[in-house]
Amino acid sequence: MKIRIHDTDFDGNPVDCTGEFFTGATALDIVNGMKMNPFNSHLEPVAFMRQTLDFIGQKTYALPDAPEDAARLFLQRLTALGFARYEIDDGELDADHPAECGEPVEKK
Repeated sequence: MKIRIHDTDFDGNPVDCTGEFFTGATALDIVNGMKMNPFNSHLEPVAFMRQTLDFIGQKTYALPDAPEDAARLFLQRLTALGFARYEIDDGELDADHPAECGEPVEKK
């Protein structure tokens, strides 16, 4: 999974086509990568996510206490608000052979 977290302007709004890319096998891996800087590395993942949401005006958005569940909702919230965008690598999506309804999707 790969996601781009956008930079913000002076008013705190996300700026398209900017920001850092983060990759990980899970949403929690991505969150742990995001918090690896001197100002956030000491925080537990859920505390980091709640602090980040507070900074973007989402203090009342509730996250579960379980880090894995919170990370999925956190990244969904960032993308829904335009602060992040999932990126698809070449070969990651097979648009020429879509799965049929009810057909299990093979994981790579």
